Amino acid sequence: MTLETMDTPLRLVIDDTARDPSAKIWYALPGGYVDVPLDALDADPGSEQEAHLDHLMALIVDCAPESESDRYAGALRDVRYMVRQMQGEGIVGCSLGMHYADDGSSAVSVFTVALRDIEWAPPKLTAVRAVSLRECPENVALLTLPGGRPGAVSDTLVTMPALVGMPAQELYQCNLYVPAPSGVQLAVLTLSTTAVGSRKHYRELMEGMAYTVSFNDPMPEIERAARGDDDGGGDRIRDSITADFG
Repeated sequence: MTLETMDTPLRLVIDDTARDPSAKIWYALPGGYVDVPLDALDADPGSEQEAHLDHLMALIVDCAPESESDRYAGALRDVRYMVRQMQGEGIVGCSLGMHYADDGSSAVSVFTVALRDIEWAPPKLTAVRAVSLRECPENVALLTLPGGRPGAVSDTLVTMPALVGMPAQELYQCNLYVPAPSGVQLAVLTLSTTAVGSRKHYRELMEGMAYTVSFNDPMPEIERAARGDDDGGGDRIRDSITADFG
């Protein structure tokens, strides 16, 4: 790091989704991820949004080769079905990631966030229970998040069965479990990818993200820190951001 770099003021780029008044959870994704608009893909019947979606899907099918139009239409129906299933499982966010692996190949990943209502329990107990019911003990780590909040992380390799035109392949999956301070909600953040050779990188990425998860809007505190009018708290915020994101 050069002296010039060290003297450069820290700049935050805040996505518009951070200011969504209906948000129930906040987290920071690294670059290379694009949000999937779940609500837009599962519009209410008869709504204007559904009409726009139907029109867009018809345009996509029309652009497909005539011999492939049925396959395209079926794939689009499958997407809408998958979105409904995801929302039924409590998934409130989904993003697709595209990065380059060490060997120069492209690495694609899917990131989802689910919020689950649970019976009240101490948050630390909830984190231990959640992770112990999922994975092998050697892949489990307990985390101490900002404010002393508990969290847990685990990962595993799953062999996906062969499908028509696609051989069997391994899938890497990493799960974060972050209980809400209230003790009645659990956030489950999941990353899945076929780039199993990059599993160490994805594990570190997910552990870093855990420290950005919040159930309360962090924007007011971050903005006060950015303005420098928070009576010294800005140093703590800036140090935390630097530690998490470099």
